Amino acid sequence: MNVGEALTTLDALRPGSRVAPETRCRWLRELDGTLRLRFFRKSSGAWESVGADLAQGDGRLSDDTVLLAPAPFDALYPHYLCAMNDAALGETDRYAGEQAQYNSILAELSAWLRREHPPCPGAQWRW
Repeated sequence: MNVGEALTTLDALRPGSRVAPETRCRWLRELDGTLRLRFFRKSSGAWESVGADLAQGDGRLSDDTVLLAPAPFDALYPHYLCAMNDAALGETDRYAGEQAQYNSILAELSAWLRREHPPCPGAQWRW
């Protein structure tokens, strides 16, 4: 998913939102930064060059900027944006529903990454 698709989906789900486009882009930057820190920090390959957190500039992101979470887990972006939009507008019931859906997809992404990229043999875990 890219930035344009995420913002278009948000506009379809929350038409006429009063949240500024720059704020929505900042939310995408923050989310990709958090995802990179929590899940993709030590990853190499396809994830090194994508993500809204890597985009330059302070304002609006380019619509063709590719977001970090791979398909089918990229469905978390519209839910996150809707949750943040609802929280900003004080719609707590809608926020709770969207946040629950976002958390569910995030948990699936986490489980998939653990299955697809297991730790090196002999690695010791510190709790």
